[in-house]
Amino acid sequence: MKNKKLNKILAIIILFFLLTNYVQTENKIIIKYQIENEILTNIDLLNEEKYLLALNNSLQNIPKNQLREISEDSLIREKIKKIELSKYYDFSRESKYADQLLKDFYKRLNFNNEKDFNLYLMKFNLNLSIIKEKLKIETLWNEMVFNKYNNQIKIDEEKIKLKIKTQKKILKEYNLSEILFQLNSDEKTLDKYNLILKNIENSGFKNSANLYSISDSAKFGGEIGWINQNQLNDNLLKEIENLNVNQLTKPIQVSSGYLIIKLNKQKEKEKELNFEKTFKQMVAKEKNRQLNQFSLIYFNKIKQNIYISEK
Repeated sequence: MKNKKLNKILAIIILFFLLTNYVQTENKIIIKYQIENEILTNIDLLNEEKYLLALNNSLQNIPKNQLREISEDSLIREKIKKIELSKYYDFSRESKYADQLLKDFYKRLNFNNEKDFNLYLMKFNLNLSIIKEKLKIETLWNEMVFNKYNNQIKIDEEKIKLKIKTQKKILKEYNLSEILFQLNSDEKTLDKYNLILKNIENSGFKNSANLYSISDSAKFGGEIGWINQNQLNDNLLKEIENLNVNQLTKPIQVSSGYLIIKLNKQKEKEKELNFEKTFKQMVAKEKNRQLNQFSLIYFNKIKQNIYISEK
């Protein structure tokens, strides 16, 4: 009887140590990547997965290895940007635009206030400090790109003015999503396009944007939102005008890669023309388009000179 009792106690002790060891293994910090003198751990990747899932819930439907791949790419891009930014900016300095940036961010995700957004983040074991840090990196990156390339932006103001003057009375608006992809040295455009189409068919457009798109919109599933026809350049407008709702364009070559556009919705409204306001909006849109191209070109340039090692 004593032996049975002793064996039972020993079994409980062994089970306890096995469970403790398992939990410790699960929580063990493992270095996954070294980027210059910075490291990315399994915990960093797990937090990135939770962040991307919070932005795009449908990612929970894709295979875990695919989600991990998306998270790795996203976090490596962010780390490269931060390394470059640290040469020019003091990250300990608080941004005076932090509150407004956060507000714009959660409004884009359809939250009315910071409290509701914070409660939502808690479901993913995330907090606002993580979001604020990511927003700071993106904001400083955009500021740096603007300072570097603003004098290289070329705007044909006369062409924009002529476009406004020749507007039709009825203005079309398009709700769009995008996938901006680049080719590796061994890839062909049609093969990559078909690969993306297959993934869209299996996993949906949003998840495919997370996986393949190099645009900043990727983390939002490629969503651009509503754009009126005057804010689109002539080549894009020509492609989009031929689409039905939920259809995709063929790959459109742009300076930073190849663009696939999805038409989510469209509507028409009677034009209420304010010439100055419309002109400023169109100029700003064209500036942003060119700056986004410069941003990708600059990122690819610095990435080539960054030491990245997978552990």
